[in-house]
Amino acid sequence: MKLDIPRVETDRLILREWKPEDLEPYSEFVANEEMMRYLGGETKNRDGAWREMAMVIGHFALRGYGFWAVEEKATGEFVGRVGVWYPEGWPAVEIGWSIMPQHHRRGFAAEAGLASAHWAFDNLGLESLISVIHPENVGSKAVAEKIGERYDRMEEVMGFECCIYKVMKGGLTG
Repeated sequence: MKLDIPRVETDRLILREWKPEDLEPYSEFVANEEMMRYLGGETKNRDGAWREMAMVIGHFALRGYGFWAVEEKATGEFVGRVGVWYPEGWPAVEIGWSIMPQHHRRGFAAEAGLASAHWAFDNLGLESLISVIHPENVGSKAVAEKIGERYDRMEEVMGFECCIYKVMKGGLTG
């Protein structure tokens, strides 16, 4: 069974379905201590990467949306995961981004995050979106503000104290 996962394109990126060949770069991503520091704190091996990819794809099956695999148009290279997320126990529908370290400081998180937020508002009938951000993740806070989100509150999410950023429909920049 193939899921009908929407495809979103920006000037430089393709937000697309996950493919088996994404396992290799995604394994590198979830094995990176610096990246995982802000995503639950624990690195994962290749098997853990596979399970996480399956979970992300399953989110699309259950909710009709989720994290896309992000590909750079110019190179075809896997850049990270970005999308709309609302697992059980989450405070609200989230727009989230995680870009591989070698692609940091190129504006990819904001570009893909903004495209994801526009897609969510246009297709899901939402009035607001949040981002759940580790208090020390200065980069993600900057991305949130760049796309129009503002700090809303602190909240415990899955046992971690997190900053919640929020944007209302019509409040996106760009």
